Amino acid sequence: MDNKPNFSEFTYDELLDAEKHIDKDIYPERYEAVIKLLNDPEHLPQPKKEFAQDMEVSKYSTFWPRFWAAAIDGILFALLLYIECLIFGVEYSAQDKFLQALNGVQFALYAIFMHGYFGQTLGKMVMGVKVLNHDTETKINVKQALRRESVNLALNIAWVLIILTVAATLEMTGTISVGLSYTVIGFGILAIVWGVSEFVTMLFNDKRRAIHDYIGKTVVVRT
Repeated sequence: MDNKPNFSEFTYDELLDAEKHIDKDIYPERYEAVIKLLNDPEHLPQPKKEFAQDMEVSKYSTFWPRFWAAAIDGILFALLLYIECLIFGVEYSAQDKFLQALNGVQFALYAIFMHGYFGQTLGKMVMGVKVLNHDTETKINVKQALRRESVNLALNIAWVLIILTVAATLEMTGTISVGLSYTVIGFGILAIVWGVSEFVTMLFNDKRRAIHDYIGKTVVVRT
């Protein structure tokens, strides 16, 4: 009795499942029939197209993995900052703006190094997402990673300098000028606008690219 399945009646997903599970050494004819149907452009073209579209959408659905990756990296860097404070005898405080700004610079440099050499931070490794070149979807280099992170790095360096200027001014005069006050307020607004713009941009394009991805010509994909 011939129990050979009628593969021509299989859906596209069923054919893919059959390709995966058929023992091609024991059933070479069946495996060949499945491969032939999968490669036949006339066989189930619409399901194939829909499957490819679903895979494409899933590939770029990285908002939540990136969110949790950032949370993981943030926790790691909070611990790193705490350890650095212990080593250098500095009192740790989550409210210390200078320490947090300095930590932001460290984080930006870490992101440049990790993305430039590995395409992933530790958080992204855990969450299974990776930064690639947008045009070729190949590994990025350090120069591209630097361009991608350039705004965040510049903002954090600028914040460190502003805080140092405020501290020095208070130390020398006991007060800060109106111009310096406006600088602090203006910088805070700029940082908020940048953060919101990143978030909004990511939500309103198919590949979930934030502004820094457009600057770096990168895209984040599931691995």
